[in-house]
Amino acid sequence: MGIDRRTFLCAAGASLVLGAAGAWPAAAQRPQMPPPSFPDVPNPLEGDVEVIASGFVWCEGPVWLGGEDGILLFSDVKGNAVYGWDGKQATPFRAPSGFQGYPVPYTLQEPGSNGLALGRGGLLLADSGGRALTRVDLSTRERTVIVDNYQGKRFNSPNDMVLSRTGDIYFTDPPFGLAGVQNSPVREMSYTGVFRVTPDNTVHLVSDKLFPNGIALSPDNKILYVTDSTGWVAFDLGADGMPTGQRLFVASEKVQGARGDGMKADAAGNIWTSGRGGIYVFSPQGEHIGFVPISGRVSNCAFGPGKYLYVTNDHQVVRGKIRADFAGGMPIRY
Repeated sequence: MGIDRRTFLCAAGASLVLGAAGAWPAAAQRPQMPPPSFPDVPNPLEGDVEVIASGFVWCEGPVWLGGEDGILLFSDVKGNAVYGWDGKQATPFRAPSGFQGYPVPYTLQEPGSNGLALGRGGLLLADSGGRALTRVDLSTRERTVIVDNYQGKRFNSPNDMVLSRTGDIYFTDPPFGLAGVQNSPVREMSYTGVFRVTPDNTVHLVSDKLFPNGIALSPDNKILYVTDSTGWVAFDLGADGMPTGQRLFVASEKVQGARGDGMKADAAGNIWTSGRGGIYVFSPQGEHIGFVPISGRVSNCAFGPGKYLYVTNDHQVVRGKIRADFAGGMPIRY
C-alpha cells in the first residue's frame, strides 16, 4: 500500500485538496488524529502565530532571501510555483517551478518544487515535478538542471535539501510527488534514497534504508538529520561528507507518535521540525525542549530577521516571533 504525504504526517482527512493529477490514494482517507498536547514543554514563540499569506494548494520549502529587507520564498508544490513574500503580499517568483510542460501528466500529483535552499549563486530547488535538483538564477529566473538521476535511473521526486559549507547538497528522494507513490509505474528506483551531490555534480548515495522526507545539518556540518517513518534519524558524517554511523535521534513514540516533515537547525544546534500539530524543537541531545501548536497540516519552517519563525501550513504561511528568553536567547541562522 502506498503512503502519501498526508498519511505520513498523520494528518489526513475527508476534505483533502485534489491536485491537477487527480485524487489522492485511498490510503489518505483516514480520520484525522487529535492534536498532541505537551503541557510540560514550553512554546518558544511570543503569543500565537499570524497568517501572512494564504490561498495556496500545498505550501512547502520556506527560505529567507536577503537581509532585513529581504523576502521569504516558498513553494506551492501542487500549484507548481515559487512565491515571494515581501512583508506585505506574496507574488509569483518562478512559475512553473517544477514540471515545465502542460498539461501536467497523470503520473504526477505534486508537479512543482518542494524544498528550497540558497547556494551556487542562485536558488536551489528540490524539483518534485521535474524529478531533479534544479537551480534558478536570482536575476533572470532562468532554470537549469543540476542532477536528475543516480547511476542512470531517474530520481523519484526530490523533496527537501540542505547545503553544506563545502557546497555539497544533501537531499531526500521519496515518491510523494508521483501518483501512486511507491506503486507509481514511472518509478525507476526500487528504494527511497538520501543523496549527496558534490560541487562537481557527482551523486553519492547516503542511505537507501529510510523513507525520508525532511533534512537538516548541524551547525558544524558533522551531523545530518533526516525524518523517517520511525522518527528523526541522525547520521554522523566523516571528513569526506559521507556517514560513519547512523542512529535514531528522536523516536516517533517519544512525541505521541508524531512524524516529521521539513526542519531547520538553529545556530545552537537545536532542530526545529514540523510534525503533527505544530513545530517541535529538539536539543542536540534529542530532548523535546519546545513545541509551537499550529492547527492544520504543517510542512516546514524557516528563520527570518527579527527572530521570526516562518511556517508553511497547508494552504497558507504563518509566522511568530521567537521568545528572547527561549533556550537562553539562542542565535538563529537564516
